[in-house]
Amino acid sequence: MKNSYVTDTILHWTENAVTDLSGGVFASVAILVNLPIAFLVPSSSGHAALVMPILGPLADFADVPRSLSVTAYQTASGLVNLITPTSVVIMGGLTLARIGYDRYLRFAIPYFLILLVLSMAFMFVGNAIG
Repeated sequence: MKNSYVTDTILHWTENAVTDLSGGVFASVAILVNLPIAFLVPSSSGHAALVMPILGPLADFADVPRSLSVTAYQTASGLVNLITPTSVVIMGGLTLARIGYDRYLRFAIPYFLILLVLSMAFMFVGNAIG
């Protein structure tokens, strides 16, 4: 991405979109953007290598601490690990318990959504008092 200037192109396109965002809104958007990426790139180090060169400078454009973008990345990565079918822990546990993945998702999705909303709320509060 760096050698082909894809990162620079993405940063240029998104700079105006994040310039006037508050820290809480920026973090929420960063979490939502990272969710599908974390699902498609199951490796947390690969996910970080892919998104952090973009999220770090975007935090600078939005005038929010870079730690907020790191927290948003980590939150999305952790949440997706609860439901991703590529997680050995999830699939192994479901196999041992003889529970189907579809049944697990019916249980896990509401919990996932509650955690997503709570995470965004904590990001708003943390940004407001930090």
